[in-house]
Amino acid sequence: MLVLLGTVMIVFMGFAFDLGRLYLNRAEIKTMANAMALAAANNLIGTELSTANAITSSAAAVRTFDSRGNRYDFGGITLGESTSNLTSEIPVPTFFDNVAGATGEGDGGVGAEASGAAARFARVEIRADAPLVFFGLLSVATDRKVQVATSSVAGVSGPLCSACATEPIAIAAISTEDTVDFGFVRGTRYTFYYQCNGQPLPQPLGDAATRVPYLLLNRYDTEATVFTGEDTQLFRSGNAGIPPNSNLTRACFTIGQPEQIWATASPRLCLQTAPNPSVQQFLCGLNNRFDATLSEPACAAIADSGAVSLAPPVDTDLTDVEDFSAYTGRGRRIITVSVVDGLSGTADMNVLGFRQFLVMPNPGVTNLAPSDGPGRFIATYIGYPAPLKQGRFGSCGVTSGPGKVVLHQ
Repeated sequence: MLVLLGTVMIVFMGFAFDLGRLYLNRAEIKTMANAMALAAANNLIGTELSTANAITSSAAAVRTFDSRGNRYDFGGITLGESTSNLTSEIPVPTFFDNVAGATGEGDGGVGAEASGAAARFARVEIRADAPLVFFGLLSVATDRKVQVATSSVAGVSGPLCSACATEPIAIAAISTEDTVDFGFVRGTRYTFYYQCNGQPLPQPLGDAATRVPYLLLNRYDTEATVFTGEDTQLFRSGNAGIPPNSNLTRACFTIGQPEQIWATASPRLCLQTAPNPSVQQFLCGLNNRFDATLSEPACAAIADSGAVSLAPPVDTDLTDVEDFSAYTGRGRRIITVSVVDGLSGTADMNVLGFRQFLVMPNPGVTNLAPSDGPGRFIATYIGYPAPLKQGRFGSCGVTSGPGKVVLHQ
């Protein structure tokens, strides 16, 4: 009896080992699928080239560098690697314009695929061979392997109530009754200029005839331990958006919350031609998305500007595009601004929502002019197609606005 029970126990222990190994392999490739889907969805910004960029990024998400990470079966096999008996392939994501079609939760299962500007959700399916030890003794598994599979879906969420890592720019709604676009017209170029007092107003740039005043909202972090200078923080916010902060109120803007102007960026007389130093420092950072050279002396003089400018790369598309869908860049020129009920240099400004613009190069060149006295640049209104880096949901009641990338399955 002892010999018989011992044999049975060994058999069950062997099968338990194989089952545990298969579940471990599936969990590991599920992590890969999640990473690939999230990386792909982050590139779905509403342009025709977004799906091609998404495919490139999804493959990069499971590459192995320096023999670390992105492996399965006890960290011994790389996805896409073939051994003497096991094979796997790095999959190409499929794209959809709605979450039901991507997850297959509709009546017809997985829906019709979308491409280009219509793609909003990415689905990744991974299949990989996993080795067997004890199950391989059975006739049904003589090749000593079995295929494990999983899938993940990531895409843009619903509107966020708090937007983080955005640019500290505030513009006033043209129409507060228009909760979709606040009176702005998609595809229209606007000349942004820093709000000033008196007349005459700054002249428009190029063919961007409609002028939109803006203000910088206060995000000066007096408790920062890295890049503590106010000029550096302004440059950094223009270069890559507000940096992360343990105090979320310093890293995000929230709908319904009052905001104040950046203290050193108070409006000046429209007649003045010299740029406001704080506005210029912000525009130096914004220009760094087009030009990494810090060619203007005022930009090079900003503390740590050389180090900050090397962090994110220059956009891959610096051209003046008529249609946003034809933009081939990776989103560096997209800015997310806070739309407020009215601009004020002294009173609170209440955030109504967040909307996005594509910054254009100045006429005849491939960059901006940070030393421009009125702080002007051209921006095309695009709505809210690009997902934000981070943000939070809440009960702000908005039905339109940018979301962030989340896992749906």
